[in-house]
Amino acid sequence: MMGYLSCKAESSVSVSDSKKTHQVQEFTYSDLEAATNGFSDQKLLGRGSHGLVYKGVLRNGRLVAVKKSSRGSTNTPRLSSSSLPFDNGNEVENEIDILSKLQSPRLVNLVGFTSDDDHRRLLVVEFMANGTLYDALHADSRPPGWGRRVKMALQTAKAIETLHSASPPVIHRDIKSANVLIDRNFNARLGDFGLALRCQYNDFRFRSTPPAGTMGYLDPAYITPDNLSIKTDVFSFGILLLEIISGRKAIDVAYSPPSIVDWAIPLIRRGKLMAIFDPRIDPPKDPIVRKQLAVVAAKCVRSCRERRPSMKEIVECLGELSKVVPLHSWNGFANPCLMVETVGRPVGLRKVGEAQAQSFDAKFSKPLRNSRRVYSDLGSRNNLMELMAGSDFPARDDFVPKSSHKGSGLRCKSGNLVVKGNHSPLV
Repeated sequence: MMGYLSCKAESSVSVSDSKKTHQVQEFTYSDLEAATNGFSDQKLLGRGSHGLVYKGVLRNGRLVAVKKSSRGSTNTPRLSSSSLPFDNGNEVENEIDILSKLQSPRLVNLVGFTSDDDHRRLLVVEFMANGTLYDALHADSRPPGWGRRVKMALQTAKAIETLHSASPPVIHRDIKSANVLIDRNFNARLGDFGLALRCQYNDFRFRSTPPAGTMGYLDPAYITPDNLSIKTDVFSFGILLLEIISGRKAIDVAYSPPSIVDWAIPLIRRGKLMAIFDPRIDPPKDPIVRKQLAVVAAKCVRSCRERRPSMKEIVECLGELSKVVPLHSWNGFANPCLMVETVGRPVGLRKVGEAQAQSFDAKFSKPLRNSRRVYSDLGSRNNLMELMAGSDFPARDDFVPKSSHKGSGLRCKSGNLVVKGNHSPLV
């Protein structure tokens, strides 16, 4: 039975009273004003959920992102009450409160904040050099390949699992591709904790905070404060995963139906998996990989919250997929599951400076002809057939036609996320 944690349950309250906090810096407003050249337009990175975001350089040379509250900021439409406790100013305070008690390589961590003027409160977080996952999927002329997509989906899932495994659990409430940022090493980090809530049922703010989130990602079961649970984030992650798979936005009025769920789930139910994969790049070669990605996303967006998987289960399954969908792949190569070399060592990455980082897959060397050895995430093999042998996965499932293909050794550790025969319905 899948783990299920509701914020209405007493079991969701902290199981440990000990809290470890990391050190954050206190800045003066003038410090950050100088770091951003007076908040000049040239330093503007974009608009966050609660204001403008600027690139800053601290006195020690460190690059940071400085968030400045602005009640007039606009972004993707969000469902939120205009009353307390979540206006723009309080979202900054809330993010400081949440991030001061959390730190993880999967999060956009807090660096510091200003404390000299509540009306000019500034938030300082780590600088993410390569934009957002939203831009990578929808604005980059060369969209990321499947290795990077699976990796970033896994990293985002790990970030959410970090929140849910905290004591007490933290619910992000605004999981979306625009809030997944990409650092200088092209790793995905979850950011923007302005709407996050600690899952403490006795907390007045938790019980009185109205539903909030972004249109297209918001769990339809979340209609009152009592409906909030960690499975609210799971639903939003399912939308994000469909977005990663298809390259379509969560809501796009250029399509009918505009909702990615209303479009993708009927196709998955009918077994038409190829129709949901991003047409700009070749789909994953392995049908097992295609099926598992689709099934995980579909189970996350189930209308019944109790039947959605936990983030731990999702991390386990995506972790297995990441082993068979290599990161170092490129579009157009005959077998994207393999890397090729000719002189006895793997093809390495070119060392490209941060300023030259234009797109993901452009960072990799071109495949060489007359290869002698094959590399994958499983290690080196002298014979291609060795990579394809030894599968424990069934050749037939609910969504993939019967085939002689033996799979790639993929086994999701969580049985709840694997569809076998007709014993595990999708919805």
